[in-house]
Amino acid sequence: MKIICLVALAILCGLSAPAQTNTVKAVAPRPPTLIQSDGPADFDLTAHTVVYRDHVRVDDPEMKLRCDWLQADLPQAGGHVNHIIAATNVVIDTVDSSGKPMHATSDRAVYFYEVKNGATNETLTLTGNPQVKNAYGPQSGDVIVWDRARNQIHITNPKMSLEQNFDGMLAGTNSPPAKTNFPAGTIQNIDKNINTQASPP
Repeated sequence: MKIICLVALAILCGLSAPAQTNTVKAVAPRPPTLIQSDGPADFDLTAHTVVYRDHVRVDDPEMKLRCDWLQADLPQAGGHVNHIIAATNVVIDTVDSSGKPMHATSDRAVYFYEVKNGATNETLTLTGNPQVKNAYGPQSGDVIVWDRARNQIHITNPKMSLEQNFDGMLAGTNSPPAKTNFPAGTIQNIDKNINTQASPP
C-alpha cells in the first residue's frame, strides 16, 4: 500500500513554503491531504505531477475521494494544489458551505483551482454518469459543475428530484386560506346546511 502526504511530498521535492518572519497572528496549520493507493505512484518531478493507481483514497479535511486512477499537480512553493483528475468509480463525500453533506459519483472528476486578479476560481466538474445528492435531493445530468468559490451547482441536461418538506415551507406564509363553496362549520353543520338548502321553500 502506498501512502503519500502532499505536504511531506512538497517538502521532499524542494517545494516548501518560504519562512515567514513578520507574523502578526499565528494561524493553525492546515492538516495535510493524505493520498493512499494499492498500486504504484509515479512522480514526474519536472512536470510536478503524480499519478496514483488502484483503489486510490484521498483524505482531506474538506472531502473524501475514492477512485481507481488519480493525477494531481504538485503544489508550487507554498501554493495550493491547482489541478486534480480522478477517473473510474469516482466517489466524493464532502459538505457544502452550510455544512450539509454532499455525496457525488461519476466516471471522471476534474478539480481546478486558480487565483487570478484577486479572484478565486475553484470548480469540480463531474462527467460520465454524474450524480450528486445534497440537501435538495438527488441530481444528475450530462455534466455537473460545482463552483465552490460561488457555492453554485450547474447541471447540463438536469434530471433531479427535489426532496423538500413543502408543507413546512408553506406554513406561516401570507397565502390566503383556500376558498370553497361549502358553508362554514363542521362536517355535521355542512350536512345540515346542505339538507336545509336542498328542501323546497
